[in-house]
Amino acid sequence: MKSLTGVKSLAYRNDTNLSRYFTTSGVGLLVSFHRCMEEFPASHTTATVPVGEPEKKLYVNSAYMKTKYGKLKIGHLVICIIVFICTMLSNNPRSDPANWLSFVAMGGFWASGLLLFLFVINLVSFLAIIPWLKLELVYTTLWTFFWFVSGCVASSNAMNVYGADAFAAAAFFAFVAMCIYGFNAFLFFKEWRESVNNSSFIPQTTTSAAKPSTTVSNANEKY
Repeated sequence: MKSLTGVKSLAYRNDTNLSRYFTTSGVGLLVSFHRCMEEFPASHTTATVPVGEPEKKLYVNSAYMKTKYGKLKIGHLVICIIVFICTMLSNNPRSDPANWLSFVAMGGFWASGLLLFLFVINLVSFLAIIPWLKLELVYTTLWTFFWFVSGCVASSNAMNVYGADAFAAAAFFAFVAMCIYGFNAFLFFKEWRESVNNSSFIPQTTTSAAKPSTTVSNANEKY
């Protein structure tokens, strides 16, 4: 009986010591966490970043073709090819009116195709020195005028030349191209006006984090 009582007493003492050990360890962890929170900086500041600044790396930006500017450039390519085909199917594809239509159609095709390629592979981010917005504004405005002249030339040639149905079709699609380029130029002009009136940088922001006010007492004093 005495040996059994001694074993129970020893087990009780071991349980008590383990309980005190785990309790003390847990409180120590809480105190360490509290000290770390006090050392954490009270505020941090974000850096000023330009709005819409592209990441400088080459990659296939397929999302650009889904934007309004990407779709308009694809529209440029399609309408230019249509006008060129209509011109080549005319009775006299080597005449001066046909040469002018071919120049406007192929000039617009290669210019829009090159711009679309540069934006899709994000090469424009490495050529930030070039004012792309102003460049495209001038290009689309100039080609809007060229398409208006081309439509008038094709219409005149369709009325004065026998069997000039191809010129009539070219005149129709030339005026369609004028509307597409004109709408594109309007969007670029609107964006240019907004970029002039508004700031081109995100304002600097500061986020303050208040220090935790909870105080954890040192529970070691209890033991």
